Amino acid sequence: MAVNFEYLVVGQEYERPFLAELWGYKGYQAISRGVVTPSRTNFIILFVTKEKQQALTQYNDYIDGDYLHWEGEEKHSSDSRIISASASGDEIHLLYRDIHHSPFVYYGQISLRDYELHTNEPSKFVFSLALEGSSPDPIADIEKHKGEYSSLEKTERESVVKSRVGQGLFRHRVIELWGSCSVTGLANLSLLRASHIKPWRDCSNQERLDPMNGLLLHPTLDHLFDSGLVTFEENGKIRLSDRLSAEDAEILQLDSSETMRKVPGKLKEYMKFHRDHVFKKG
Repeated sequence: MAVNFEYLVVGQEYERPFLAELWGYKGYQAISRGVVTPSRTNFIILFVTKEKQQALTQYNDYIDGDYLHWEGEEKHSSDSRIISASASGDEIHLLYRDIHHSPFVYYGQISLRDYELHTNEPSKFVFSLALEGSSPDPIADIEKHKGEYSSLEKTERESVVKSRVGQGLFRHRVIELWGSCSVTGLANLSLLRASHIKPWRDCSNQERLDPMNGLLLHPTLDHLFDSGLVTFEENGKIRLSDRLSAEDAEILQLDSSETMRKVPGKLKEYMKFHRDHVFKKG
């Protein structure tokens, strides 16, 4: 059988030997690379392993929300084909696993959203796990379905709308803006949360997706900021609420001298709203 994806189910696990046999290869070694481009097809298959064997080249590859962050091959042999995939009619399919020597999960066809080309190190790519055009525009989707939410309680309605608009898109944009924790510089994205500065309930649909309305924070700081027990001054310096005792601050390891790593102009407007309407002064 020629390589195709007719018999693969999104979300199901597959071993390389099974796929090799299904596709008519003599052995799984033929598809043992991270990028497989079967001859006489328009397929680009990514076999991505987050936690690799120590003896292998270590790439920073991971799924975050609705996006795959992937570093290309050291020799850059597939960079140009991946970049031109959409224009060339190529399909990019993803098989992903968290750790080596475990089955791959089939994620289906993915689409390139962003990339950085490098020559002295692997290029960096960001793929959407939803195909281009397969998901409705989030803002249009809110408007289309807003009548369905009218009978729900406020908290439940907000939860449903957040789900529809996709925290994944907002989170992706905030990560692009900050790269690591907005205050501490913590770089492990799996530990960080994308937090709205101006609360969701007070935002227009555009503001809900604006990365300037977002901070990337570790969970403790995110909770305090969202609860109004912490805010930031115009110069980015942290400000603690009087409702936090000195003992609270010590236990939570809060440093009153901490400062945001940068304070973009438009972000200052959102932060003023947070200070005026969210922050609990006493």
